[in-house]
This record gives sequence, C-alpha cells and structure tokens, in this order.
Amino acid sequence: MTVRRAFPLLCIAVLVGVAGCQQAAPLSAADQAALRASTDSFVARTNRKDFAGTAALLTADGRMMPANEPAKVGRDAVQAWMTAYPTIVSFAAMVDEVGGAGDVAYVRGHYAIAVMLPGARQAVADTGKWVTVHRRQPDGSWLIISDIFNSDKPAPR
Repeated sequence: MTVRRAFPLLCIAVLVGVAGCQQAAPLSAADQAALRASTDSFVARTNRKDFAGTAALLTADGRMMPANEPAKVGRDAVQAWMTAYPTIVSFAAMVDEVGGAGDVAYVRGHYAIAVMLPGARQAVADTGKWVTVHRRQPDGSWLIISDIFNSDKPAPR
C-alpha cells in the first residue's frame, strides 16, 4: 500500500482514537445524591439485619473485601458472610467523598460499629474507613461492584 492510499486510513484511525479519549461526564448532583442514599440504605438495612437487602445493593458479581480474609464474591456470599458476622449492636457509616465520572463512581468514608462477640458481656466498638466502587446500571441506578473496609485499630501482634 502506498503512502497516499494509507494516509486516509491513518487519519480515520487518529480521529477515532481522539474521539475515544474524550473524558466521561462528571457525576451530576442527582448521581451524587443517589450514591449517598445508597450508603444510607446500606446502613439502615444492616442495622435492621436485612442482610439480603444489604447484599442486593451489590451487583450480582459484586465483591465485599473484609480485612484479613478472602473476598466474598456475589450476593449470596455477601449475605452469608453478613449473617455469620457477630451480632451488630450499632452501625453508622459517614460519607467523606463522592467522586467518579460517566458510569463509574466511588464513595469513601468512615464508620463506627459495635458488635457483640460470642460469650461477651459487653459490645466491642470499632472505627475504620471504607471505599465502595459503584457502576451505573441500565435503569440508571447505582450498584456496588466493590466494597472494602478495615479497622483503624492496630492489628494484634
């Protein structure tokens, strides 16, 4: 192929590449509000021990990544993990930041939780931080694809 023949193809390839590099639109105020509401729903469902409802806030193949153990993949695994978790006495999650663009967003925050360990006379309190990654669904809703959290307390030595 001569340079003259290849030049139009090269120009088309460059234009397609440039068009593909456009930045996704920033999150709207409505998207940010929906992501904050998702966190509020997660907390409310968890506090009333509606673990099926909490797991439903994740995509079918969503991942919950608790500290010091393997990831829980899928709603059934997340629900089973939450059901087996020590009894939650209180749980709060506060949003520190919402960001993202297009169909992908993240929410970062901190939490406070108190759980009753088996055989304990008093609840054990903990604080920590978390990040959730969300993907916009075809219906416009946002579901969690990844949820990771860990304690602020130092690991036992």
